[in-house]
Order: sequence, then C-alpha cells, then structure tokens
Amino acid sequence: MPDTLCRVCGGELDVEKQCFHCNQPLQLFCTKCTNPTEVRFHSQCMYSEEILCHTVASLA
Repeated sequence: MPDTLCRVCGGELDVEKQCFHCNQPLQLFCTKCTNPTEVRFHSQCMYSEEILCHTVASLA
C-alpha cells in the first residue's frame, strides 16, 4: 500500500528520489515537516547490477 500522507504530521508526500532506470519513486518526503520515508526498492529494476549501482549512488 503506497504512502500518501506523512506518518508524523499527516502532510502530503512528494518524491525525494526516484529510480534511475524507470523513474518510479524510491523515497518520498513530507512537504510540511520534511520528514523522509524509508527507501523502497522495487524488484523489476533490481535484477541488473549496473542499474542497482546507479540507483544506490543516486541515493547517496
């Protein structure tokens, strides 16, 4: 179930980081309190080591 509201303050969530390969959101942040969500990897893009390296590097 995707997050739509911040669990801390109830504010709206916006994309913080997205997948290098498919541009799906990997991490969101609250527009009100700026609290980030946990990073969520998705399996369809995790099979390629090159894509994984780029994705992890973009999170740093």
